[in-house]
Amino acid sequence: MTAPSHRQGRYLLFPHMTAIPLYGPADEAQPSPLGALLRGHLGLPGGGATWTPGFCALLVYLWTIHSYKAPIGFLAVLALLASLLLSGQRIRFPAPVLFFGLFLLWGTLGSAASNYWGTVSDRLTDFWKVWLIFFGAVNVLRTPSQIRTFLVAYLGIFAAYPVRGILFNIVTGQHHMGRYAWNFVFSNPNDFATLTLLILGLTVVALQSATKGWQRAAAAAGVLILPVCVIFTQSRAGFLGLALFAVLLLLRTRPNIRLIALLVVAAGAVAFFAPSSVWERIGGMHDIPTDASAYDRQTIWKVAAAIIQDHPLFGVGVGAYPDAHFDYSLLRAEWSNVQGRWATHSTWICITAETGFPGILLYFGMIGSVFRRLAVVRRRLPPALEEWRLDLRYLEAGLAGFMMCASFGVYQSLPFLYMYLAFAWVMAGMFEEQAAQPSFTPG
Repeated sequence: MTAPSHRQGRYLLFPHMTAIPLYGPADEAQPSPLGALLRGHLGLPGGGATWTPGFCALLVYLWTIHSYKAPIGFLAVLALLASLLLSGQRIRFPAPVLFFGLFLLWGTLGSAASNYWGTVSDRLTDFWKVWLIFFGAVNVLRTPSQIRTFLVAYLGIFAAYPVRGILFNIVTGQHHMGRYAWNFVFSNPNDFATLTLLILGLTVVALQSATKGWQRAAAAAGVLILPVCVIFTQSRAGFLGLALFAVLLLLRTRPNIRLIALLVVAAGAVAFFAPSSVWERIGGMHDIPTDASAYDRQTIWKVAAAIIQDHPLFGVGVGAYPDAHFDYSLLRAEWSNVQGRWATHSTWICITAETGFPGILLYFGMIGSVFRRLAVVRRRLPPALEEWRLDLRYLEAGLAGFMMCASFGVYQSLPFLYMYLAFAWVMAGMFEEQAAQPSFTPG
């Protein structure tokens, strides 16, 4: 390899990547890792094809599920899968895709004997469609250029629709009992807050990875605005997820004045703009007996526990919990406040009630495999790639925040989590492959 020129300084250049600074013993100590968050220089690797038919179809699908502007999501998925078959590339079945497939196979097997087959058959079809999307995403996102473009496109779409929508509602005072959200799947404030936690993790990655001033400014605005949006939903689950995200962000890294300053500004924006009703609702989290919604949720979980006790192996069938809840809620007088077709208000309880304990173990296996992948790759990356290590930590924090929120809502049938898992998996693989290039010798 040709030695670096005097103009290049002490940098190592390798294909499809930006310059990596190498620090020798005489150099100053490497700056705090989160210093890269506001003044990072490494960025994400580039190179490879970008606008393949499958990648374009994936972006169209992403736009469709956020904007609801055209009913072409199914056509986009068909185009995505067709492009995979015609591309001639090796098909990948990573661990999370396999775990999710096994989860659906178990659910299909158990649902065959369900008392609610009319409901189950439709939900199973929807779930298998989500699996195809998950499978397609991890196979379409192959090149560094595609992964980088996907990140920018995803954040742009979320900003253009859900974020723009909730900000418009906040400015114009359009709310439901003081709680703000948007439309469609984002019309429920709790769901809006939960899904925003995933985007917040991606936004912090984009903030560190941006190599241009306008990109960093846009990402910094997102880091400030998204927590404000979560607070205005008045979702107590969203507040817990946001707090967990912030704690993981601070505890897993060395202190950095710039990061702390950014978080202080974000906290100040939240405190300034949030109405008093937000703090009243959040302050009532400890007082469950006097809060109607929290008390109802507690009762629902008691009904769910009875269902799980009676159906520990296969559950009552995928998507059948509301029907089973209706039947069980009539059995005891103390459950009269939640009679009807209620949801579990917990992804993990819902999965256990619908697919049994083996089902929830397989689902946790899917998520756990992504956590493990991020941790393993992070440990393998050399110190010269500290910024990439932190990118993986940010993805972990976003996923952990989502899991906290998912303890109080039902999200397993929505495609957003699987888009996030697919991106996290392929980004970790990209970092590992780039670092393993023979031309790369970290200092």
